[in-house]
This record gives sequence, C-alpha cells and structure tokens, in this order.
Amino acid sequence: MTDTIKEQQVIEKHNESADLMKMIFSSNQQSGSMEFFSGNLRTISCFDYQILKKATKNFHVDNLLGSGGFGPVYQGKLADGKMVAVKQLSLNKSQQGEKEFLVEVTTITSIQHKNLVRLLGCCIDGPQRILVYEYMKNRSLDLFIHGNSDQFLDWRTRFQIILGIARGLQYLHEDSHQRIVHRDIKASNILLDDKFQPKIGDFGLARFFPEDQAYLSTQFAGTLGYTAPEYAIRGELSEKADIYSFGVLLLEIICCRKNTEHTLPSEMQYLPEYAWKVYENARILDIVDPRLQQHGFVEKDVMQAIHVAFLCLQPHAHLRPPMSEIVALLTFKIEMVTTPMRPAFLDRRPRKDEEKDCSRALSQTFTSPICDH
Repeated sequence: MTDTIKEQQVIEKHNESADLMKMIFSSNQQSGSMEFFSGNLRTISCFDYQILKKATKNFHVDNLLGSGGFGPVYQGKLADGKMVAVKQLSLNKSQQGEKEFLVEVTTITSIQHKNLVRLLGCCIDGPQRILVYEYMKNRSLDLFIHGNSDQFLDWRTRFQIILGIARGLQYLHEDSHQRIVHRDIKASNILLDDKFQPKIGDFGLARFFPEDQAYLSTQFAGTLGYTAPEYAIRGELSEKADIYSFGVLLLEIICCRKNTEHTLPSEMQYLPEYAWKVYENARILDIVDPRLQQHGFVEKDVMQAIHVAFLCLQPHAHLRPPMSEIVALLTFKIEMVTTPMRPAFLDRRPRKDEEKDCSRALSQTFTSPICDH
C-alpha cells in the first residue's frame, strides 16, 4: 500500500469522525456555540483552533500542565483573560485518540457535579481533536502527595479532598441519570481548584453501564497499582473497580506516597500490602505522613479513613461498600460494623520462596465468580 493511499485513508477516518460529531452537535451560527443533546442538556463552546493555539502560545512546553495517556494538557489564556486547560489528543492510526475524544465529550456533557471537572468546549479542525476545560489553579493531586511539591496539606484539607472524590464517585455510580464507571481513578486525575476542592477529571476511559448488568466483560484499561483484582485478572468491570481504586488513593493521601515505590525496602514497596501488615501489628498510625503527625490530626478521623480504605480494597467486589455508604462512613453518619478482610495484592513481585504460595492464594481467591451488589 502506497503512502498516498494510507494518507487518504487517515483523512477519510478523520472526516467520518467529524461527520459523527456534527450528528452529536447542533451548531448555533449566531452564538458560535454548540449544543450537545443527551439526557441532560448542556451547552459547550466550539473553539477555533487558531484561538487555542494563540492561548497556549503554540502549545509551548512552558505551558504544559501534564501528559495523560491520550495527549498533553496545556495552560491557556483566552483573549478575555480567562484561564483554561487545553487537552490536545494524540490521534494515531488506530484512532484510539478519536475514540477517547468522543467518549469524553459524550460522557462529561451528560453529567454535572461540583466534584467533576467541567468541560467548557472542544475543537475539531482537520485531524485536531482538542478538549477545553475549566482551569484548576492547584493542578493535580499527585503533585502534592507524590513528593513534587513543598506545600503541606493539613488533615482538614486532605479530608476535604477525600470526601469530595467520594461524593463525585457517588454521583457517577448512583445519582447520575446513567450509571458511569470512570476506570482510571488515580492521583493525577484528581484536579484541585484554588480552595483545594477536588474535581475528578479525564473521562476518556469511562463506560456507561446498563442498569440490569452487574458487570461488563471488557479488555483491561487503566493504571496498574490502582486496579481491582477481578478486573485485572478476568476483565470484569463494575463500579466496584472504581471503589478499589479509591481505596488505594485514600491510603496515598493519608501516607503522602505512591502506591508502588520500588526504592523502598521490599516489605514497604506496595502501599496497601504494607498498610495491612502494619494494621495487623496494631501500628496502623505508623503509616501516616510524618509531616501530618508533626502538625497534628484527629486520630479517630484518620483511623476511620484508613478503615474505610481497607473496606474499599476487599478482594471480592461484593464486599466493597457502595460509594454512598463510604461517604456516610467517612462523615460518621453510620457506624463502622464491618471488619475488613485481607486485601488481594497483585502488584508486588514475590520472592522466589513465596511465588508458589502467592500464586496458589490468588488462584484460590478468584476461582469463584464475583457477584456485584
């Protein structure tokens, strides 16, 4: 096949996507905006590519906020002075970026919650597929809990972030007009505004769920270290996968470290495993960020949050509480009555003398079907 033919096929694929977007959107010639028709009508703007190019100074590296799985995100300043975050999707021959663009637009325009990032508009210009979001002054959570920032987050701020994420997930799973699983809950996908209120972002991997289905059988997509065992092993996806990821993230926020850190001693490398060992030895507060211990925190609140994290990390999906119950547990609106089981650990590489026992344990744990409730 000649390069000319290949190039023509790529152009045809882009044109097909543009036609599809025209079906999704209805242009308003006077206002220059587009309306997205879904169960919950939202209006977003259609941005001109040259305007976004100018706003980001030609997508200059100095304006780079971060890079996701589907493309970089830049800080931009519009002509009226408004700050925006501009996500430029990387389109490859497989059209994966095209699919992510459509998924993100259709998902995020059909939902609205104070703990979900707000999409302001998009841009379709030839092969360019760009999403424009509200600008979050404090960028993403990973900058603060993965050691990339000197700014200290006290317990009050951390709990505000934890509770906001939980409420955002509760909306997606239980309160939205469609049941939505995010599939990639992690620190870099939690954005923080000027008051450190959290907003869940990056809906490119999100999936809508039929009400009558317990789970979907699907190919794995997400981030290792945050992945629920039933999803990683069998491809069984449900909202319980998000809940498992939330449990990992909750421990990260409390401990102020990555879930997997190979520079640490082997017994400390995988955070959920290490936290459980310390918990079994009745020294669970040892995992709390030393700076948090120095500045002080309410022990009862932190203990409750750690307990909730372990409930989210249960090996079987049906043992993990729904997000509405997690919110109630975090705010002490219901009593903690469930004792968590030992979580399943998938990321740690066992030593040679442990490999057989580890493999046997995992196979015994996941031979029976998972029943989601």
